[in-house]
Amino acid sequence: MSLPSFSYFVLLGVLSANAFHASSQFYLSLMRLKLYCNRYAHFKDALVCSVSCAYRTRCRDFALFYDAHRDATDALVADYYSARRTEVAPSVPRRTVLPVVALNQLIKLEVKRVLEATYVWVDKDDHAETLSTEEVIARAERGLKAKHIYKVAQEMELKFQLVPRRGIDKAKSEVSREAHVQAARRAASSSSRPRLIEPENVAAPIVATVPTGETNVGAPPARRRRVARVAGER
Repeated sequence: MSLPSFSYFVLLGVLSANAFHASSQFYLSLMRLKLYCNRYAHFKDALVCSVSCAYRTRCRDFALFYDAHRDATDALVADYYSARRTEVAPSVPRRTVLPVVALNQLIKLEVKRVLEATYVWVDKDDHAETLSTEEVIARAERGLKAKHIYKVAQEMELKFQLVPRRGIDKAKSEVSREAHVQAARRAASSSSRPRLIEPENVAAPIVATVPTGETNVGAPPARRRRVARVAGER
């Protein structure tokens, strides 16, 4: 029995490294869709917050998370409801721990872009077309008439709206206000601390020395009289 060649071990190492990289990327993608819930004090999956949490629309943590990871969260919710539609109903009813929100409650119409001078041309056969002002004028010059013409100001699209825009704006303003308050407190505390003042270079005081024989020369008059009286008594 011949031993495996060196290329075999190299190929095995490359395959194992690729498998490890793929698994690590998968788990990292899962962790990116998890957030810490301050209400229940544990990490939660973004799907649970999206379709089962009763505080979804008024939770500041989820509002900030959804604003930062909206595309990934919307894709996760869409895949979840798609899987629910395609799965076969079990013969034995399952117990649902958390109620799931209906899909129509999560979908809202949002403005995709603002259009300028755009019209919907409906012909006699009820076929609708989107035309610009120049195209409408060109058709009118050719003698074409529309059954209905509607002016369109905005292009709308159906998107998930797990958190209302005003909720996201409110959460952002609260976080910004708290950051400003914390910065002001740090600045006030640093300014109120006592500052160490270095002493200036002050010259040492000059002490005059008095000779031994002239001890009473600089004494006040009362002191000299007392000393003279004591000397006379002696």
